[in-house]
Amino acid sequence: MNSSETASAVRSEVESGSHQFMISGYSMTKGIGIENCVSSDVFTIGGYDWVIEFYPDGYNTENKNYISFFLLLKSDVSDVKAKFNFTILQQNGVPSAISCTTQQITFKSTSDSYFTSFGFLEFAKRSEFEASECLKDDIFTVKCIVTVTKSLQLTTSHGHGGTVPPSNLGQQLLRLLQRGDKADVTFVVKGEIFRAHRHILAARSAVFNAELFGCMREKWADTITIHDIEAPVFRSMLCFIYSDSLPNFEKKYSKDNDGAYDDMRVMAQHLLAAADRYDLERLKLMCEDYLCKNLNVSMVASTLIVAELHNCNQLKAECLRFMSSPVVFKAVAKTDGFLDLIKSFPSILKDI
Repeated sequence: MNSSETASAVRSEVESGSHQFMISGYSMTKGIGIENCVSSDVFTIGGYDWVIEFYPDGYNTENKNYISFFLLLKSDVSDVKAKFNFTILQQNGVPSAISCTTQQITFKSTSDSYFTSFGFLEFAKRSEFEASECLKDDIFTVKCIVTVTKSLQLTTSHGHGGTVPPSNLGQQLLRLLQRGDKADVTFVVKGEIFRAHRHILAARSAVFNAELFGCMREKWADTITIHDIEAPVFRSMLCFIYSDSLPNFEKKYSKDNDGAYDDMRVMAQHLLAAADRYDLERLKLMCEDYLCKNLNVSMVASTLIVAELHNCNQLKAECLRFMSSPVVFKAVAKTDGFLDLIKSFPSILKDI
């Protein structure tokens, strides 16, 4: 008797993203009336356009003592499956406990307005929110994370074959770097030693190719000393070269430390500079995107310096937009980073 074994699996493809909506002049929004909202800019996640709606006086009379947040689908499409989270951020950018998350929801076409907007009627009691540290100088920021389910894929394996696993080339090359097998070049960075492979570096970076196989001095050196990059930054850059992925900053820096998120931003700034130096355009864009999504008062001026030094037009535009509020600009102007910005780029004042 013939026998066979088969297997099948359903895998969902999802795409996530986030948008930070700063409400500057919160007291001015109070009193606009129940059912009236303040809206964010349109942002795109998962190929669809979205808007955050903030109801300072509540969505309806039943929850007039609460602030309400809703997510509105702006794209004229049907049956978009997504789940989302709203979180009020603390002044240092760390998520607070004021947070709500949905299960997966199906957004309908914009022709049926009842099903294009979902959210939280009683997101937070107004009196408790106003007494929290999240609201300071009449400013607060809400972060919305949206996860869109793009499609469901069915895979089937038959008795005469197997299911093809996803590629793990990046993980394998990263293990090669970590073990140092067959490494043929050594870098000394601030006293720390890194062993790597010339051909992999050259294949990924035109600058490394010129240094290691061109007419530059490094071609003949087995050991190369680098003075102007910090060791953790160089390590992260090497990991990207081998794995093509950005380091997980959230795991590297403890969220229990109030300064952790600033540390993550500093790492992204230095990594962007290293990526620009070694012509790693994808890494540079990834760092730029991370910084655009994680601006705060204490770091925006130094981030703008990075944007100016390394020709990051999108990042520069986001920094200027972030500082466009008079209240925010007043807070930024008190930081040490702002003084450095004015010294380095005095003409930037005309753009702010």
